[in-house]
Amino acid sequence: MTPELEEYFNNYNELFNHAGFKQLIGELAENAKKLADIQTVKDSEEFFYRKGQVAALATVINMEATITAARDEAEEDTQESFDV
Repeated sequence: MTPELEEYFNNYNELFNHAGFKQLIGELAENAKKLADIQTVKDSEEFFYRKGQVAALATVINMEATITAARDEAEEDTQESFDV
């Protein structure tokens, strides 16, 4: 793994371990649950708007898992290049 890529992942790891990030993710998850309740949606325009909001929140909520998977893949690639 390049030093730049390692720094990239380390910066995210530092963010994910911060209590404020965990608090933010908890609040965003609660907001996503409320937005996902479509019983009060009046029309298709509001439905699609809400769908976009939920998708945007899901991107942030799942960011830690996404970055962790990317780091694991980068580490595997690095290990495979040493094994060859």
